[in-house]
Amino acid sequence: MSSDRPFDVGLQPERTLLAWRRTALSLGVAAVVAGRLALTSIGFLGALIGLVGVIAALAAYVFAAARYRRVHEALVSGREVLASSAVPIAAAATALMLASVAAIVYVLSISAHAGS
Repeated sequence: MSSDRPFDVGLQPERTLLAWRRTALSLGVAAVVAGRLALTSIGFLGALIGLVGVIAALAAYVFAAARYRRVHEALVSGREVLASSAVPIAAAATALMLASVAAIVYVLSISAHAGS
């Protein structure tokens, strides 16, 4: 017996949501650690970079959850799944970029102090 349903009762959206949750959590932790390390090097700016990175990771988490609800509802009701925004990807990229900037600043300050 075959089913005309295009999905296995929602498992693809759940797996995607779980992947986004893990990614957002990882990026949030990386932003906190990078901000903490940069705090010792550049002070308040390092903490601000970490905070904005955490906010971006949280935005990725929230927008991915909203996207999941929208896709799941469309699949269950049989409606066509419309293309969704790239906000979670942009937020995750922003968090990663900010954590990277803070880490680079930290590494450069360590190397500057070692050369002195």
